[in-house]
Amino acid sequence: MSNDWPPPGHAFYYRMETQLDGGPSFSMDITTPKTRAKVDISTFRLSRQGGPNEADLAFRERLYSLIGAIVVAGGHVEAAMKRLVLFLKDEEGGFSLVDKTWSDLHKMLAMQSRRSIPQAASLAEALAWGEANELKRRRDDAVHASWWNWDGVGVMRSRFFRRQDGANIVGTFEDLEEDARLLFEYAEKLDLLLGADWPQARLPRCTS
Repeated sequence: MSNDWPPPGHAFYYRMETQLDGGPSFSMDITTPKTRAKVDISTFRLSRQGGPNEADLAFRERLYSLIGAIVVAGGHVEAAMKRLVLFLKDEEGGFSLVDKTWSDLHKMLAMQSRRSIPQAASLAEALAWGEANELKRRRDDAVHASWWNWDGVGVMRSRFFRRQDGANIVGTFEDLEEDARLLFEYAEKLDLLLGADWPQARLPRCTS
C-alpha cells in the first residue's frame, strides 16, 4: 500500500473519533476517492501511518494464534461429522463420499438421528448442543471475516453476509478462546459416538 497521504485522487475528509459496539475508542484519518460519495466503514482498507509498530506485531501474534485454533477446531468438527456420516451409513469409502459443507453434513447427521439406531439419542443431543452454542456461526465469524489486525482498535472484524452490507463485530481475545474451546469439545462429542469402530493412530509416548 502506498505511503502517500492522502492518496492521489483522494479528498481528505476528517479525523474520525470512534468507538464501535463497546470496543475501545480510537481515531482514524478517513479519505475516499473524489468520485465516491458513499462510504461503509466495514469495507475500508485499514493501515497505520508509518507501518506496523511493535504493538501491532504483538497483537497480530496473539490474534493469529487464536484464529488458527478456531480454524483447526472447525476442521476437526467437519472431519468428525464426515467420519460419523460414513460410519452410520456403513460406507467403506473415504471423505470424497461426503464432500459436503458443514450445513449439509449437519442435515445428514440430523436424518441419522431420526433412525432407529443405538446412537440416535446421543447424536440428537450432540447436534442440539452444537446448535445451542452456535458453533457454525462461531467458526464462520472467524474464517469468513476481514480482521482489523492493528493494535488499539479492539478485537475487531468486518463480516460480510450474503445479500447484506458489511457489519463490524467487536469481541475479545477471551471470546476467541471460548470459540476454539467449544469447537474442539464439539468434535470430541461427535467422535465419541464412533466408539472404537473407526481406524485410529497414536504417536508414541514422549520420553523426554
